[in-house]
Amino acid sequence: NILVDQDGEPKLLDFGVARPVVDETATRTATGEFSESGVKIAGTLAYMAPEQFRGAVSDARSDLFSLGVTVYEMAAGRRPFLARDARELIRQVQEDDPAPLDASLPAEFVRLVRKLLEKNPADRYRSAADVRADLRNLGRELDLGAAISSAAAGKRTVAVLPLRLTTPNPADEYLGIALAEALIGELSADGQLLVRPMSAVTRFERLTVDPLAAARELNVQVIVDGSIQKLGEQVRVQVQVREASDGSVLAAAKEDGTMSSLFELQDRIARVVAGVLGTTGSGETAAPTRDPYAYELYLRAVERLSRPNRWDTSTAIEMLKEATRIDPGFADGWAYLASSALFMGNVFDPQPVWHRLADEAIEKAFALAPSNAGVQVGRARVLWSPPHGFQNRAALEALSAALRASPGSQSALTWNSLIQLHVGLMEEARAGLTEVLAMEPDDPLALNFLGQAIWYQGDYELARAYQDRALAAETAHPWANLFHPTIALYGGELDLAERQLERTRQVMGDDPMVVSCEALLWAKRGDSGRAAPLIEAAKGKKSFLHTHHSMHNLAATHAVLGQVEESVDQLRQAAITGLPNYPVFRDDPHLRSLHGVASFETLMKELENDWRAFKRDFGN
Repeated sequence: NILVDQDGEPKLLDFGVARPVVDETATRTATGEFSESGVKIAGTLAYMAPEQFRGAVSDARSDLFSLGVTVYEMAAGRRPFLARDARELIRQVQEDDPAPLDASLPAEFVRLVRKLLEKNPADRYRSAADVRADLRNLGRELDLGAAISSAAAGKRTVAVLPLRLTTPNPADEYLGIALAEALIGELSADGQLLVRPMSAVTRFERLTVDPLAAARELNVQVIVDGSIQKLGEQVRVQVQVREASDGSVLAAAKEDGTMSSLFELQDRIARVVAGVLGTTGSGETAAPTRDPYAYELYLRAVERLSRPNRWDTSTAIEMLKEATRIDPGFADGWAYLASSALFMGNVFDPQPVWHRLADEAIEKAFALAPSNAGVQVGRARVLWSPPHGFQNRAALEALSAALRASPGSQSALTWNSLIQLHVGLMEEARAGLTEVLAMEPDDPLALNFLGQAIWYQGDYELARAYQDRALAAETAHPWANLFHPTIALYGGELDLAERQLERTRQVMGDDPMVVSCEALLWAKRGDSGRAAPLIEAAKGKKSFLHTHHSMHNLAATHAVLGQVEESVDQLRQAAITGLPNYPVFRDDPHLRSLHGVASFETLMKELENDWRAFKRDFGN
């Protein structure tokens, strides 16, 4: 039975699961206990599993049958088995299939219920965790809509689990993540497969996990798992490629090598896996560095950066500095160093030294390998940064080159979409972010910015759904927290926006983005006295986000307060610091009072010309 408490929360009280009590003579009691087999049973007959009526041993799978009855009843409005008396009901449960559920229900949901109601316990789900994983995947697919299915059409979904180290040694633990990352990069390079990124599989590191259970949780069709054995300098890597639906092994590979030939070993493994999955991979076979120790340091840095905290990022930077000192011709090392330094400077330590390091590293990487996808992504990120004045066009050109070299690069797709969003290429940004979500449906950054693109286009309800998913994926995600209240503000839900601002402040403190949102809140409430000091508190301050988003909020606030020229000035500042977004400024409901104002129209004409050029050169 399911009851609802005074707060509207459902409470699951009883599934009616029986506890068999052996009694060879009892068939029915005054309390409703009944058995044809002579086994005394107690419970609600309509929710009991077939094996319980047979007197067979019951386990968790009997509970899952009861769950299936409950879910079927919730979906159909009736129980799956209906009879006039207990004897007929028991026969139906043991022998009959329930009436089909409505054809309008999602096919995956119908499959899930059917699996719960299998007569043979061995044919049901093995555990409630498996049911939860399928329900979670179904809910995600329903929430994200047909767009994700379209982006994934015709592509197999694959996950590579961190490899298990069978010879435990803390000094070697980096190998499991690093070699899995190499496989992920190889399999995703040509865009023929949808490969879950390292961020999606890191949680399985150091866990003893059933690969098929992991495949179900990751919602993939193919799972790759394996092990590493290291004895001294000798290394053996074994991998299996499995079909997630039935566990059949599509391919297995075992390669032996040494630490000094680690790249060649992983390359051989990658070719086997790529071959069985029908992808060409990156096509690169040359080792990225001629020095094995430099490559080991690079792999150690890859493993460190799978845990995005200040300590590991700092340690990775030192490793990459040493790797590139040992081999100054290591282009991938230089590119990774540039990205790591940018991450450190943007997230943990906003000091100019990190941007200078990123500049130097990416310049060396580009000189060594200008067509390398990773190098081009790093170069785009450096170009599209405050110290470089947000060079939108140059960054988009670099990302276009990266995607030509590696169409399946998640980082290239993500950054390309983010910059498209900022310059007003909304449909292009949405398409790219949707493709990223087809690779990793729980990517909070992609969910957040897809929500932002939809918000910019005026669909606040759908935008909130994506923002809510971003926060559900990572409660403390800074971007999701900072943008979340703006949707309620634009939708006119001011009380909701105020509550969300309080929650955001708990995570981000008095970030200028939070303060600028609060200023807009009070302006919309008609309280200029409370809005004015908040405007001054946010103006010119460095936000965790790029400052142009705070400037956009302040422009909206000034416009609502009737301060026309102040609003136009903030819009111009936002445009020249990375947000030259003609369609957003044109359609922003808070800026309608500026239409017809000469300074606003002049700015909009400039931005429209730039937008049309972006549309011509980087549009679909």
